[in-house]
Parts: sequence; C-alpha cells; structure tokens
Amino acid sequence: MFLISFSLQAKVSLVATTTDIKYIAEQIAGDKADVSGLIRGFDDPHFVMTRPDFLVRLNQADILCMVGLDLEVGWVPYIQQQSRNIKIQKGQPGYCDTSVQVKILGEPTVMMDRSMGDMHIYGNPHYWNDPINAIQMADNIRSALNRVDPLNHSYYDDNFASFKKRIISLTKEELKKMEPYFGLKVAVFHDQFVYLASRFKFTANLTIEERPGVPPSVRYMDQVVSYMIAEKIKIILLGPYHNPKYAEYVSSKVPGSIVLVMPVSVGGTPEATTYEETLKIMLQKIRDASDRTKSN
Repeated sequence: MFLISFSLQAKVSLVATTTDIKYIAEQIAGDKADVSGLIRGFDDPHFVMTRPDFLVRLNQADILCMVGLDLEVGWVPYIQQQSRNIKIQKGQPGYCDTSVQVKILGEPTVMMDRSMGDMHIYGNPHYWNDPINAIQMADNIRSALNRVDPLNHSYYDDNFASFKKRIISLTKEELKKMEPYFGLKVAVFHDQFVYLASRFKFTANLTIEERPGVPPSVRYMDQVVSYMIAEKIKIILLGPYHNPKYAEYVSSKVPGSIVLVMPVSVGGTPEATTYEETLKIMLQKIRDASDRTKSN
C-alpha cells in the first residue's frame, strides 16, 4: 500500500517569479513538477501589481523560486507571507533564491538612501543575462527540487547536466560571434545589461536613467548626449517595459544613433520564446546595430 501511494504522488508544484526562472526550472524539473510563473516577460519585475491568484498559487506551492537581491522586494515578501505556506518561507526547504553563489556586480561602495532612487543595496540584480549565471541559477533550482523531492534527485541531476552542457556550448558560440565587437560601447536606459556586457566583452555603463526608477531631467539627458557624441556611442539599449521617450530624445540628438528594444527576459518580445533564443536575439541586435552605425 505504501508503494502504491508513492506511485500516485502528486507532482512537485514550483512557482517562479519571472519567466527566466520558470524556463530554467522547466528544464531541470522536466515532467516531475508543475512549473508556473507569476509575471510575463515584458512585465517590469521591480514593480508588479499582485493578483489574488498569486496567493492561491503560493499557498499550494512546494517551491518558490525568485531572483532575490531585493529585485522583487516591492511585491513578493507580502504575498509570500500572506500565502500562509510555511514551506516557501525564507530558510525553509521550498525557498529558492536563484542568486545564491552568483558573482554579483555593482555592489554599492557607499551608503545609500531613497533619495538616490530605486537602488539595490545588494548589487545589480539583473544577473540572469549572463548565461554562466543561468547555470548557477539552474543549480540552485536543482538543489531546491532535490530537497523537496529527493527520490527523483538523479533525474534532476541529469537534467541539470544536460542544461549546463547546452548553455556552455551556447556561450562559446556567442562569444566567438561577438569577438569583432569586443570593446563596443553602448548606452542603456536602465542599468540592466551589465552582466550581458561583462560576459560578452562590451561596455554598457552609460545610463540615461539619472537615478534608478526616477525619470531623468533634460539637463542630465543632454549630458548623456554630449558624452555619447564625444565617445562615438551610437547604440542605446532599452528594456521592453521602459518608457522609450527618454531614449528616443537622446537618440534624436545623437546623429546616426539607434534605440534597441531588447527582450531582456523570456517572452520579453514575441520571438524570445526560450532563454537561449532571448540571449541570441539580444546579441544579434547589438551586432546588427553596430554594423549599421559603422556604415552610416
């Protein structure tokens, strides 16, 4: 009777805050878990209007996977607490912070306060755009699955090994394609491409956003324009959920410049259907834009 009950055991229920975590979790969990995500790829993960079904899903979840580093601090802690599910609270087996053991960039070196905008005191949380970090995320998800479902640990381990091999191969291929563009300088609206730039050896340190989460002043944007012209920067990267008018204002004053809307996450644009495709699309957009601006 005991063996029969195990054979009829329900699948693990894993809830991911973002589409990237959802996709990676699906690769590791396979058919042993029901994986769902809370937001869409074109939603801003910093600012989310929660819905009643979020609470229902968290109440029934065995695992909650999140980006961490306070990216979701404005909405996840509340629904996590209100879910009344002890399994997914911090420190419990079903709590999964995918940033664990990731090398975090942009950790602040000075004291910060709210006057500085929507600052992240633990460093830049957009780490998933580095595919090597995606491997660590997958490892953290594997660990969570093994904690709550140890009987299937070999299955999860095998899926992780397959995903890791795939992502390493993709990274090598994309690095080779990016070689002619190493050292390329781009501007960004929000400081969310630093991990992509670090891995693929271009520079994305110039932000149009004067303070995170605060609309930039015309005076500041004009300073950005002057810097772009002086440094011959012709590309501006933008997330799908940011207001394009500021990037377009800057671009209108920098001759020959291009604004690129990047998917950033799985589902951020219609063609970005997998993590791998999302990465390839972003890098191809940068290469194509660089070629176009050189020919102008």
